[in-house]
Amino acid sequence: MSVNFSTMNRAIIDYINANIPADPNKAHIGTVSGNKVIIGESSYPYIPTVDLYFGEGSRVACILPDKSNYAAVVGVV
Repeated sequence: MSVNFSTMNRAIIDYINANIPADPNKAHIGTVSGNKVIIGESSYPYIPTVDLYFGEGSRVACILPDKSNYAAVVGVV
């Protein structure tokens, strides 16, 4: 069985959205800009939580851990 990266990535994002409680722990989509990720009107420094390749302008799925000021990147959209 062969699964392409895009399909696997979408499955991960769908799983996160379905199984993580509502805000602030819901996965959000943001755009990488420098050393921050922009989500809506806010920007957060980020840390990747898994081995991902992304760069300037990449759209990423993030979780905003409770009581923190960073975005945990969990996937690339």
